[in-house]
Amino acid sequence: MAEVAGLALGVLALWQSCVSVFDVIDSSRRYGMDYELLCVKLEVERVRLLCWGDAVGLNNASSPSPTPDPRFGRVEVRSTVIRLLGAMQQVFENSERLQEVYGLRPYSAEALAGGNEIQISQSQLILGGVFKRAYQNLRKMAQERQRGTVLARKTLWAVYDRKKFAELVVEIREFNDSLASLFPDAKARAAEGMRVEIDESVQVDQLRLLQDAMIDEHEELSEVASVRLEALGVTVSARTELLSLTEEQMDALTVTGADDDVEEVPREAPEGTAGQAAAGEEEPLDEVSKKLMDLEAYVGKRSTGALTLSIIGPQSYSEHVSAHVYFDRDTRDSSFSRIWDERDKGFVLMQHASFELYRKKKYMRKRHREKDSYESLDSEDYTLFDAEAQPKYENINPGTVTVEGFGIECWDFEMTKPRNKTIFVNHAEMPNVSAAKLLRRLDELRRGGDKIGWSPDEDELDIKEFVGTLGIVYYDQKYARDPKRWVGDLYSVLNRTDIFADFTSSSSVGLQWAGPERDGRIGYWNLLWQIIIAKELARRLDSNEDNGYTGFTERILASMIISDLWLTNVGLILTDEKIDTSTIKVPETEAEKEKAEEFKNKGNAALQKKQYQVAIDLYTAAIKIDLGNAVYRCNRSAASFSKEMFEEAEEDAYIAAQLDPKYAKAWSRLGAARLQLGKVKKAREAYQRALAVAGKDATNQMRRGLEDVEAKIKEVIKEINEEKDREKRHGLRSKFHDQDWDILGKKVEMHSSVHERQVEGLLLFAERMKWPFINEVRDYAEDVYTNLRGGETIDIHLHDWLFGLVLPGKWFSFKIMTALIMCTKPVKDIGAAHYYECGLSLPKRSYWRSRTVLGRVLGCLPGVISLCGWIGPCPPVEFEGPTSSSPNGENKKPKHIRISTRRLAPHEHKPNDENSVINIGSEDKYEATRIRADEEIGPYLEDMQDSSRWIIPAPPVQEISTCKLLSIRLKKLPLNIAHKPSSSQAGGELDLDEEREVENETQYRASLVFKLDSSTEPVTYKLFTNPVFVTLPPCKPGPKGPHEVHMRELPRYQTNIWTVEQLKDHTAEEGEAMEAVAGSPMIINATGEGAEVLARAWCSERGKNAVVRKKGGPCFVCAVRAAGVTSLGTRVLIWLE
Repeated sequence: MAEVAGLALGVLALWQSCVSVFDVIDSSRRYGMDYELLCVKLEVERVRLLCWGDAVGLNNASSPSPTPDPRFGRVEVRSTVIRLLGAMQQVFENSERLQEVYGLRPYSAEALAGGNEIQISQSQLILGGVFKRAYQNLRKMAQERQRGTVLARKTLWAVYDRKKFAELVVEIREFNDSLASLFPDAKARAAEGMRVEIDESVQVDQLRLLQDAMIDEHEELSEVASVRLEALGVTVSARTELLSLTEEQMDALTVTGADDDVEEVPREAPEGTAGQAAAGEEEPLDEVSKKLMDLEAYVGKRSTGALTLSIIGPQSYSEHVSAHVYFDRDTRDSSFSRIWDERDKGFVLMQHASFELYRKKKYMRKRHREKDSYESLDSEDYTLFDAEAQPKYENINPGTVTVEGFGIECWDFEMTKPRNKTIFVNHAEMPNVSAAKLLRRLDELRRGGDKIGWSPDEDELDIKEFVGTLGIVYYDQKYARDPKRWVGDLYSVLNRTDIFADFTSSSSVGLQWAGPERDGRIGYWNLLWQIIIAKELARRLDSNEDNGYTGFTERILASMIISDLWLTNVGLILTDEKIDTSTIKVPETEAEKEKAEEFKNKGNAALQKKQYQVAIDLYTAAIKIDLGNAVYRCNRSAASFSKEMFEEAEEDAYIAAQLDPKYAKAWSRLGAARLQLGKVKKAREAYQRALAVAGKDATNQMRRGLEDVEAKIKEVIKEINEEKDREKRHGLRSKFHDQDWDILGKKVEMHSSVHERQVEGLLLFAERMKWPFINEVRDYAEDVYTNLRGGETIDIHLHDWLFGLVLPGKWFSFKIMTALIMCTKPVKDIGAAHYYECGLSLPKRSYWRSRTVLGRVLGCLPGVISLCGWIGPCPPVEFEGPTSSSPNGENKKPKHIRISTRRLAPHEHKPNDENSVINIGSEDKYEATRIRADEEIGPYLEDMQDSSRWIIPAPPVQEISTCKLLSIRLKKLPLNIAHKPSSSQAGGELDLDEEREVENETQYRASLVFKLDSSTEPVTYKLFTNPVFVTLPPCKPGPKGPHEVHMRELPRYQTNIWTVEQLKDHTAEEGEAMEAVAGSPMIINATGEGAEVLARAWCSERGKNAVVRKKGGPCFVCAVRAAGVTSLGTRVLIWLE
């Protein structure tokens, strides 16, 4: 980090110069609204530059403990930033272009005689009351500059031509956009910082200017300013106020002397600085602002503890969306309150260690900024692996999500829009890595190895063994030695599709190694290779808080997850590969035996004559006749050894020793061959075995061989210790240790260290879900791993489960149910589901995925639970017509069910924005209580602060009616013609495979039938869409318990309330009309018995997301506001108490 900080100091100086150089434009004079708005636009660009510098750590780069963004350590990033900042500074310092291109004129020399430097005055900081933190940093920089240096006099420029000056603003904005694009996460933090400051400002005049100035270039800032003004009760914009001036006032602002082509602004010389406010003083509030602050404090006190929901995102550069829960005026200690709040928010805790695999863990170390209360997001946080894999997604109430989960749903939906993404992939030639090296490094990593960073040189050489140099030549040697650079390089390696797997594209990890190397399968050794590289990446991410490298993708995250699970759960052991002598060809007649002996004798003679190739050929002829003869193999080994074909000699000697383990000469020759190959450890083992087998018949050659090997081992160890070159020493040590994992004659066995845990978790899942075949599952599952070790073949998905090799989220949900099915003999034949979202229909019950419509709607039924992405046990289904293509198909046979629904947008679509799919938080949540156009400010303030006008609205009354679910009906939809088998199109019968394919591709329409005690006829709701239901956390009590509202807002809580009996007759026009009049979301009174499931079914039929208020949830006011368009925007509230 110190090196990065040193490199960033050069950028820091240039950034500070750029921030200060804006002062050469005089913005302290006002000559009309258009000109003032242009100055505001330029000042916003200065604030953007300030916030960007703060977000990337430049604001503290010169402090004793600097934390500049690590990307400044990359030459290409740092040089680009310097070029952009230099170009920006040049714009302000090129006097000729300032006059001719940008329409500025310098003040006269006499006018500047009062001082030798441009001072930052409060009048020049025209947005100082809004962006207080940014200007505080600016003042601090100015003070340090004045203390440390004597600056030359700078020319102060005045705006002369408005059109040309607008071009200057555009150019500076483009420079800022370019800087922000280099650091997308920093851009988000800077934007959020500006938004927060606007939300806290009470400077009405400055907010008006910001609202009008930003309406075209930065619409999001204009919108935030507009919302803040409305919250303060201000409805007149700065431009509107200008238009309402009297004729005399307008004349005072009229620009004279300008022709039609050049909109000239005559300027006076600037006044002396003596009368200006001190740099550190705040601009005094006007009378209206003071009264509005008092009103804000009064209203805020009444809303203490109220639930406030915030949704951030998406941005033009990122799909990321997040939702957050706050409590108004919460003064509790954050570390203490967070514990209780997370409990109240309904996050689901895993009930078993095996279930922890359902949630995604964090790999990148979080980066904390000393001055900020928030954690900055990193590349992993901006990567949505799978919605339900997120720890804060699911709510403890089945079928619903948390507020944070709703943000994840928004994020997931936003990702449906295609975006241009640049992913770096390095296709450089990779080193040829031996199996022994892979196994050795896996063992080191599994045992923990040295902590990354303890020996940077060794870390560098460890990773180079497996990826090489990647074809990269670094001219900056300091950066070449920076261990953090490997993060970006390893991204580009793991993004390769030719040699490494994308685990997210497959339902099974085992298929990558268990099957042939085709159909995208990479094979066993490439899988181990990928696991090692992913682990090396994870070690670096975990040890480094600054991971600002582009290229992090879902497939990289998947590689790190599988790598972590493999190294934790899987043990690899080398065992001797036994030769089955019962299947080896032997001579069938005495003549064949004699022929083989004849070849052997001739080979011996050739060997004596040093005709080594002739001897090899003759021994080979003998071996073809008698494959099980150890002597023939041993003799051929001797001939190959003499010809210096040591690998062939090793192989023959090993086979001879396996054919006859008591053949001492074979062991001795194996030791000699291995010694020549440099496998000194293995050679020692062979000679020791030879002496043990020979006993008293051991030869001097065997003893000398062992002595030579022992001496060679000492020599190798000495050579390693005395080698001065780090790279050579590392290579020698690795080669020495690789010998322990030589696979010649060995078999690699996989052992699960978690199989008992996994079986226990599977049985717990079956018990909690009330699986009807629990006894059959227990009988099979308890012995399945023992049977596997004994040679039994099991389904690859069950194998994945026993070894704990499964991705989180939907992959886990699919895996646990598939494993359960494979352990259940009565339903085993239906196999694995064809799609992740498939539910399961059994004769007496059904189970549904938590993110599907039946999972969400039926989750509130009594006795139904949510566990590991499954909702159940639910009532059995009824099929409308035969369920298979066979005329005699059985309606009640077990089968996977795929429900067809239309996905709902979690928020409003924004048709005029090409950069995002959803539009969040753009409505006016203060419309009911803000000042009306025909209302005076005095009476308005008096009315709003009249305590008798604040009341607690009554929630919906408790219903006594009941509702009962009669049936779940499924109707088969027409099969896509692309999936129709040829025999079906020809009118013939389907075979079993074709019938299975048809069932896999068939989709169903679900409908629910209800019986209401208020009606004699059943009511049916068809589940056309897949809505999202959000369970709200409780609010904190206000001064009177439940929160109060002003009488102006009361109609919002008294209209648009519907009982479940009325829902079938509800029309979209009625709902829109009521919402338009009172601004109220639709409130469904589901307090009656069984009413919630009907309310959810109605939402599915009508295409409505909904907020659900459970017992113990927020007060009525907070619940209604949460469902409103200014909060979560579901426009529907299901009230349960």
